[in-house]
Amino acid sequence: MAQRPVLLVRARIDPAALPEFRGWYHRVHLPHVLAIPGVVGYRGLAYGPGAPAGAPNVVSIYLFADESVVQKALGSSEAQRARQDWAEWSGKVRDLSIQIYAAVNARATLRHLN
Repeated sequence: MAQRPVLLVRARIDPAALPEFRGWYHRVHLPHVLAIPGVVGYRGLAYGPGAPAGAPNVVSIYLFADESVVQKALGSSEAQRARQDWAEWSGKVRDLSIQIYAAVNARATLRHLN
């Protein structure tokens, strides 16, 4: 079975604002992201005050249905709304990182590189 692509979001939130951020995230932002066509799952990792200095204290992983939906999902109006959600937190967020990971077919890659 093929692995599904994932969207990985990491950020450092001002520790003083972290409880408020977590409430907002689950009440407002998470429903917006899960409404994006093609996003079929979510896992969140929470780091408390004991997170190493400079490390992200918010990590979220979103699962796409398959590779065919990624571009459409990212270009959707629902994705635009989810991106706009972050505006109210811009002053309290540091090192926001958003990455997409997908399985790579090793044979196709080798064939392409040779």
